[in-house]
Amino acid sequence: MSEGKKIKGKKPFYKRIWVWVLAVIIIGVIASGGEEEGTEQASTTPKTDVSVEKNETKKEEQVDKEEPEEKVQTAGIGQPLKVGEVVFTVTGTSTATNIGGEYGKNSSGEFFILDVIVKNEGKEAITTDSSFFKLKSGDITYEADTEAGIWANQDNNFFLQDVNPGIENKGKVVFDIPAGTSNLVLQVQTGFWGTETGEISLQ
Repeated sequence: MSEGKKIKGKKPFYKRIWVWVLAVIIIGVIASGGEEEGTEQASTTPKTDVSVEKNETKKEEQVDKEEPEEKVQTAGIGQPLKVGEVVFTVTGTSTATNIGGEYGKNSSGEFFILDVIVKNEGKEAITTDSSFFKLKSGDITYEADTEAGIWANQDNNFFLQDVNPGIENKGKVVFDIPAGTSNLVLQVQTGFWGTETGEISLQ
């Protein structure tokens, strides 16, 4: 080879065509792969069907409306009222401002006293308690006065008394209410956690 001839040097790799072709192919593959993943994610995302949810809500509301309301059992003075396995009877009412005399208790308003009979018709003993009774006047509810009830039942241990099946217990339930309260109804239930209730009109 003569000295006059120039020796051609090798081109740098980045100036070669195949390098750029390969780079373009790789970029294209990456770009298309990202789009496919985005499409798959979009297609797999669950869509909320608002109309279906509304229809289900309407159906639930219709079912609630169609359910019949439980009728509250009622009775009057002298009439037995059975609630669950317990029979309640109010035999009379009276009022007072003091129960138990000098060492007893004075009312803040007026004592409304009920003579009641509680009969156990279940298969197990029950314990009579003031939680069996609530006095109502319209939408106002009065709780029994336990202390006054103790003074009123000195002769016959009515409260916290075990009553066996087939046995009845007689006693007095006392409420301290404003004098002259009208439209009184006694609500009875089977104990503090009783889910069944009944009402006895005291008019």
